[in-house]
Amino acid sequence: MTLEANQTSPDILDLTPSPRLLEVLGDIPYKPWQCLAELIDNAFDDFLSDASRDPRNTGDVHITLPRQGSPEGDAFVCVADNGRGMSRTQLELALRAGYSPNSRYGSLGLFGMGFNIATANLGAITEVRTTRAGDESWLVAEINFPEMQQNKSFAVPLRQEPKEDPAHHGTEITVSKLRSDKRSALRRSQVASTIRDQLGRVYSYLLRDKQAVPEIPGTSLAGRGFHLYVNGTAVKPRLPCIWSSSRTVTYQGSEINAVQHIDHDLTPAWACQDCGHWHRISPEKCVECGSENLDLRERKIVGWVGIQRYLHLSDFGVDFLRNGRKILVSDRDIFNWENPDTGESVVEYPIELGATQGGRIVGEIHLDHVPVTYQKNDFKRESRDWITAVQLIRGEGPLQPRKAANLKYDPNTSPIGKLFNTYRRNDPGTKCLIPGEGGKALHDKAREWASFFRKGLPDYSTDEKWYEAAQKADRHRTEKGQSGPEATRANGTSQVSAASPGSRPTSDVLIRTGLDFEDEVTTADASIASEPSARGADETEEQRFTRYREHASSMADLSGAVSVAHLGKRHITAYDTTESLIDHSGRVTPCVSRTGQGNTVEVYVNSDHEVFKEFGRDPRDYAVIEIAEVLRALANTSDSTARVAAEVTTQFPDQRFTDASMRERATVILNRVREQLETVGSPHSSLLWNSLPQVEKQAAEKHAASTEPRLVWDDATLSGEFIPHLAPDGIAALVRAHPELLLDDAVFTTKWSTWSDPEARASQVSRLSRLLEVIGSFLANTSGNTRVDLAMMRLTLGAISTEMAEASE
Repeated sequence: MTLEANQTSPDILDLTPSPRLLEVLGDIPYKPWQCLAELIDNAFDDFLSDASRDPRNTGDVHITLPRQGSPEGDAFVCVADNGRGMSRTQLELALRAGYSPNSRYGSLGLFGMGFNIATANLGAITEVRTTRAGDESWLVAEINFPEMQQNKSFAVPLRQEPKEDPAHHGTEITVSKLRSDKRSALRRSQVASTIRDQLGRVYSYLLRDKQAVPEIPGTSLAGRGFHLYVNGTAVKPRLPCIWSSSRTVTYQGSEINAVQHIDHDLTPAWACQDCGHWHRISPEKCVECGSENLDLRERKIVGWVGIQRYLHLSDFGVDFLRNGRKILVSDRDIFNWENPDTGESVVEYPIELGATQGGRIVGEIHLDHVPVTYQKNDFKRESRDWITAVQLIRGEGPLQPRKAANLKYDPNTSPIGKLFNTYRRNDPGTKCLIPGEGGKALHDKAREWASFFRKGLPDYSTDEKWYEAAQKADRHRTEKGQSGPEATRANGTSQVSAASPGSRPTSDVLIRTGLDFEDEVTTADASIASEPSARGADETEEQRFTRYREHASSMADLSGAVSVAHLGKRHITAYDTTESLIDHSGRVTPCVSRTGQGNTVEVYVNSDHEVFKEFGRDPRDYAVIEIAEVLRALANTSDSTARVAAEVTTQFPDQRFTDASMRERATVILNRVREQLETVGSPHSSLLWNSLPQVEKQAAEKHAASTEPRLVWDDATLSGEFIPHLAPDGIAALVRAHPELLLDDAVFTTKWSTWSDPEARASQVSRLSRLLEVIGSFLANTSGNTRVDLAMMRLTLGAISTEMAEASE
């Protein structure tokens, strides 16, 4: 039988989907916060598109989640806004599956199925209430998935409810009969806080104040000032904790700002508002879908990349936004480079020096013209627009200069390329913008300060706290360079002269010999000892502590909140002062403290005291004991000082003395040596490689094979790329073989050529190479290092740090 014979009339096929469709949409994997975000997007779109909106009235969105312990039948989710509301026609279209009133570009709610997917993911029944200013009633529609499926109809009843205030306007979406998985997830403890944090990240830009935020460069990136609440608590935008754009670091003779601004205009193009396809040349119809709904729109890449004030293993990367909503948060794929010849993808950051503590390059890039996936959790990376943006932000070639040169790429001068090369090192000081204390980087402390920044504490709103710590590291390096017997004597001279006006300078005393010398020293020591008591008699306590503080530097790694069980919480600020300290009885003491208002405690340590200078005690140990004594006295407890001191110590992570912390510090120091050695030694690559013992050549090759399997090893031995893979013993072998290349401020400051005696030269080489071999033995011992091993390692690392030369540009 033919089709024509059976055809009696031109019937129309009814393609209305089964009501089961909406229920099936709930099986699409969406996290609870993603469901809420789809509904928030619709509200924010209304705010953004309302040209008549009074700028003084911010857009507010309130989210209500089930509270812990609420009965299952009473659990619901509600998203309410104070937008314009909808008419009957607008409401009908908004609820229609697949319909979207938004244009393809310029709106957050890009896909018409978003509302349906979100509500179906949350629960079985959705009630939508909406009203406009001047309307006398609410329009109320209820979407009941089980009933719609039973009735096999998409028809939704609509009713009107009176409202008390005709001026009221907005929309409320309430979802009840929650799906079991969503109900369980939303009723967990702390879920509201977790969702607030997530939404604070995703909508950070839209929630910011309309005025320029000081920490965020460029008034063009000022926020919209919308308000978002979860269970009555405001969602706080997560602001970037970055160095000021005025901070700079020198790289190859140029000052590179800690924040790189991006404002790049692309050629305008015609965008299809139905399928999203871009047309570079004006067409009559969309070449993809045939739509005539085309719009000529500007295209630009705007934003910034910058240096965070702290390093973190996961909290770094670049945020990518579309129409104010973050599609990618802390994206780190931007730091990968794909070799177009081999297809190999290489992670370029963080590597080497940054790997142990993580990264600190962050940013926010607005790509309103780049298409996104339907879940709005990624951009379409195969699109030409995404590829163009990536090349602009991170460059076409490798970030690493030597790798770029070897592969015939020009130096990478992209915004990320500049930051990568300039801020690649993580040495304490202003040269790298890293807070430090006593020659050690304060990574844990910097992260703690960032938490205070997130809490909005005024003292941490700018980068001053971080910068002061970086400056302190500079001073430590300078003072260390000036230390030694002669410098110590010079310090003693000024101290005696100040304490004993009219007495002979100590420099005169020190050149004497015999009994006369001893008598003079005794007199000088007596004058020093009597100085604090004499001065203290004329001072009030406030004046005395002010003097201590004026001649002190902060011990940032022993400053912060300390909370010991049963003893209360105190905010400790520790200082290392050059002033002699006296206790309540007027006697000289190595450490003293006082309590202040607001649970604050100041602790002062005089590191010039004889117990530190002559007996090798650690000033920080005495500071911890003083803190413990203060806590015990304030709480009037019988807890032993030792127990309290132990608990105090554990609350300062930068004081860790563990196998892991020593390995971490050793790795950082060795990577600094390797980096400097590669810079200095690459022109002599063949010479250095041929000087290595066979066992060290094999060790380097094995390490390279496990970390850079694509490396052409024969070429690496000629180019110097083998150097980052040398073990400590390999570096020691090169020190012995070629001190003329590595010493005398090249890789190490150790003096070699200035000695004419062969034995003196050999002694310098032997001492330095032994230090490197001790590090190698420590790292090779995986069976567990003893406390003696740890102590030796700490001393060794301190010694090798003093021998390291400044990095070459």
